[in-house]
Amino acid sequence: MTEMTTQIGEMRYNAAEGQFEALVTFHTDAGRLRVASSFAAPVTTQPDAAERVLVSRALASLDQEGTLQARTMPLPSERVRRTRAAVAERRGLGWLSLFRAA
Repeated sequence: MTEMTTQIGEMRYNAAEGQFEALVTFHTDAGRLRVASSFAAPVTTQPDAAERVLVSRALASLDQEGTLQARTMPLPSERVRRTRAAVAERRGLGWLSLFRAA
C-alpha cells in the first residue's frame, strides 16, 4: 500500500469569488502531486476548518477528469534506497538477460 503525506500551501481568500484557495501537495512514493483546491465560504470561516475542507476536496478530486494537477518525480533524497546486497545481485549476472530470446 502506498503511504501518502499531505501538505497545504499558502491558503488565501479570494474576495472576488468568495472562496478560500490553496495548492495541496500529496507526497507519495511516485513523487509529489499538487492539486489546486477551492472552498466557497465566508471570510469569517475558521482557517483550520477551511484547511480541512480544502485538503478533503483535493483528495476527492484526484481521480476526476479536468482537475488541475502537477506531478513531479521524487527528489533523490526521497527515493527508496536499495541495500548493497540488492545492488550487487543486480550487477552479478544480470547482463546475461540482454541475450535472452524473445
